[in-house]
Amino acid sequence: MLKLKAQLRNSVLYLLRKMPWSYQDRFHYYRKFKKLPNIRQPKLFNEKILYRKFVTGDYVRYGILSDKVLVRDYIAKTIGDEYLIPLLHETDKPVTLLGLKSLKDTVIKSNHGSGMVEILLEEPDCIQKQLLIKRCEEWLTRDFSLEAREIHYRYIKPRILVEQYVGDGKFAAVDYKFHMFNKKDGNFEYVLQIIYNRCGNSPLSMNFYVNSLTSCFYKIRDTGLDISNDLPTLYKALELSKKLANDFDYVRVDWYINDGQIYFGELTFTPGAGLVTGLDHGLNEIMGNMWVQDHKSEVLPRPAGEVAALPVVLKKI
Repeated sequence: MLKLKAQLRNSVLYLLRKMPWSYQDRFHYYRKFKKLPNIRQPKLFNEKILYRKFVTGDYVRYGILSDKVLVRDYIAKTIGDEYLIPLLHETDKPVTLLGLKSLKDTVIKSNHGSGMVEILLEEPDCIQKQLLIKRCEEWLTRDFSLEAREIHYRYIKPRILVEQYVGDGKFAAVDYKFHMFNKKDGNFEYVLQIIYNRCGNSPLSMNFYVNSLTSCFYKIRDTGLDISNDLPTLYKALELSKKLANDFDYVRVDWYINDGQIYFGELTFTPGAGLVTGLDHGLNEIMGNMWVQDHKSEVLPRPAGEVAALPVVLKKI
C-alpha cells in the first residue's frame, strides 16, 4: 500500500511539472492557503505577485536587477557606490577562489538566486576549500527559475561572488526589507519587514511596520528587538529605497546596517514567488491595496535576447 501511494504521488508530481507554470502556482497556492488565487483580478498581495509573474512582468529588467553582480551598477548610478558591500572577487570558475590571499571574513554567494550562501569567519583549510569549490560548482549548474517558477531568473548568467563580511561575527545580520509601493503621484506607501534571529537558539522572528517606523504593526516570535537606535539610519534607508523604487509600481529593497552604515542587500520583484506566509492581521489585503498595479488582458510575449529557451510557453491565465 505504501509503495502504491508513493507511485501515485510521484505520478501526480510528474504531471504537475508538465503543466504551465501559472497552473502549477495555482496548485501550490491552494496547498498552502487552502483556496485558489484570483490571478485574473488580483486583490491580495500574493495574488498580485502571481499576476506580475505571468502577465505584467518585465522579465529582462527584473533579471538584470536581480543579478547580484549587475545590480551593483544600478545602485552606484542611482544612490552611490558607498552603499555597496565591498566585492572582493567574482567569477564563473570557482577554482579561482584558491588564488585569493584569504577567505576569512568573507561571504561566498551566487548571483542568480537565494539560499546559495556561505559565511566564512575563519580561514578554511584545504579540505574545506575543496568542498566549498564543489558547492559553488553545484550552484552554477542550478536553474533558479525552476525553483519557484520565477521566469526572470532565467535571464541571469550564474556567477560566484566573494564579498566582505559585514557584521560583528556573533549574530546573523538583521534583514531590513522595505516593501515599496509606488502610488504614481510621487508618493510611496511602504511596509518594513524586519527579519532577525536567523541563527542561534532563538526562533526566526519578524516585525512588520506599516507606513511608520515608530509603531510596529505586528510581530512574529518577537524576542525584544529594539530599532529605536537605528531610526535615523532607517529613515535614510527609506529615502534611498524610494529612489531605487521610482521606476516600479512595487519592489522590495533589502538593507543591512552595521555600525550606523547602510549596506544594500538586493532588489526582489516577486517575493516568495507569490506564496508569502506570515502576512496576518490583514496585511496580505493591506499590501494588496497599497499596490497600484496595471492590469493587462494579454500575457507579455517572450522578450528577445540571448537567453536559453524558457521551460514553459507562457499562456493566458
